[in-house]
Amino acid sequence: MNPQIKSLLEAVNNIYPGTVLTRVAGNQTGELHIDRVSQEVFEDRLLIELAEATESDFLIGNELLKMLLTLNGIVPQIFFGLTFKDDTLDEQMIQIATRMHRTVMHAITYRELEAKGILTPKTVDAYLAGVKAELTPENGEVDDESLWRLLTLADALVFASVSGADFKSLSGLYPLAYTAAEKLVTPILSADLKQPRHVRRQMVAMFAGVDDIMSQWGRPTINAKEYVTLTSVLSERQLNLPVSQVFTIYHSEMIDYQTHQTAYVGLSKVDKQNSFVISKPDNQESSEFFKSLYRMRVSDLFKKLALPYIFRGNNARR
Repeated sequence: MNPQIKSLLEAVNNIYPGTVLTRVAGNQTGELHIDRVSQEVFEDRLLIELAEATESDFLIGNELLKMLLTLNGIVPQIFFGLTFKDDTLDEQMIQIATRMHRTVMHAITYRELEAKGILTPKTVDAYLAGVKAELTPENGEVDDESLWRLLTLADALVFASVSGADFKSLSGLYPLAYTAAEKLVTPILSADLKQPRHVRRQMVAMFAGVDDIMSQWGRPTINAKEYVTLTSVLSERQLNLPVSQVFTIYHSEMIDYQTHQTAYVGLSKVDKQNSFVISKPDNQESSEFFKSLYRMRVSDLFKKLALPYIFRGNNARR
């Protein structure tokens, strides 16, 4: 393990409420697959495991940096409080949303890895080989793989921009997805991602941008702005306001994952993004429930829901 990666691991373990361990399970393949990393929790230990050994320092470093960004309240997290009551559909939606969220995070972590000298020409070759191994070439039309190509190429273009790599060959293999991915990532690459609210803004824009592309392609939208709960970034003033002034309560067609009851989604009045999911207690009248909810202070609501938020200019709180 590279000394700088060891230093990152120590930094994570200094703030993680437990012990973070790493393990490489597979062999060298010459292909870098950013998704073939898993995390498992065993009591107070968290294991980061790579399925393959190719560019292991880069992959482990990337995971550790994402953990640091989250633990330090720099990057909003995503949560999944809604369900379609269809495990296969839920899992598919979670994978898609995680990829979108991750692409914005990588605009930060890839830069840091490049600055540390962990992202090398060898990493570039392995990343490009991995993309080509994962995707089949387009046939000139939108098909069942188009969304997967879009999300894969969006991440690839973030990687290429940070590393200075020439990935133009991908535009010939996947012209539709490549052109759409360029539109998606251009705002991310030009954004100031040092402030949590700016990071959140790009994540919301990514969710909306993917839906715009899917609509243009005549495909079903993902609707991550409703399905995905994204950590709120709130000022002192917003925390002290009643819920009615900061959020709009939306009756979802989906179900609250925890209570298995009708779900209500708190949409931020600023960006219309899902910021929390709540359901009405069985022993409370609807009118009483909504009056109480709308009058409640925002800080009290997040405490009641045990949902983290990011205090603007400070670290994440519960």
